Amino acid sequence: MPLQDLSKMGVSRVLLQEYEGNLCINKQEASAVEIGFYQFSAPKLKGVNTPKLIRLNGNNLYIEYIPNKITLDKLNKCDDTFRQLAHLHQSKYTPPFAVKKHEWTLEATESALQSLNLPSVTNDSIYTIQASSTELFVSHCLISGDSNDGNWGVRDNGELVLFDWERFGYGSPAIDLAPLVRGLGSVSSYRKVVEKYSCFNPTFSSEILRKHLIIAKVWILIEVTNILISRNKQDAPLYLNWFNENAPSWLDVIEKEL
Repeated sequence: MPLQDLSKMGVSRVLLQEYEGNLCINKQEASAVEIGFYQFSAPKLKGVNTPKLIRLNGNNLYIEYIPNKITLDKLNKCDDTFRQLAHLHQSKYTPPFAVKKHEWTLEATESALQSLNLPSVTNDSIYTIQASSTELFVSHCLISGDSNDGNWGVRDNGELVLFDWERFGYGSPAIDLAPLVRGLGSVSSYRKVVEKYSCFNPTFSSEILRKHLIIAKVWILIEVTNILISRNKQDAPLYLNWFNENAPSWLDVIEKEL
């Protein structure tokens, strides 16, 4: 069958193809983090469903194809979404390789804001939040780093699976909760996600997680903007225009919750 390119925001080329008679995902030029994850970490993370490693050829990964998509709404209604993330965040496993280092730098903020066209008061708010963002990254919790609904799928037997692990690293659980909130979100939507997650991981207080989630949402806005620009994504103007239209009023509301 013809190759089908599934890559979106990532650097790697992701192909759906046949290997030894079975459909699989061929992730070409996979990062060292993701290769290390499938080689060493995936089998050690109890309670977290990940695609099976089929073959590794240099930096080309061949992994199990997860055939069924799942919507964001269904992810939020599914207890197993939060159960699996809680297992990941509470794991005592230590990766034997260098994982992704997550951080929010002043340089990243300046670069993104140059590409956006936000009011000065909104820019000032983003700079203020960035200056206090260190607490988002000092946690020793393992995180996926990219738990958006496009990176979840369902096996034919009904098992929920999380894939795309090139941002595997350490940070606040809120980094993995933020993509489960549609769009930029609202205070009430943050509360709902935190409440559901806290049933499976009471380690963090709800107040701290809500605060971290807000910071993470603003950080993701900066991250996405820089990725779109640096990788010359065709739909960059669509995203940037949406951010310009919606971020000011949203930030004016949620900043009061910090």
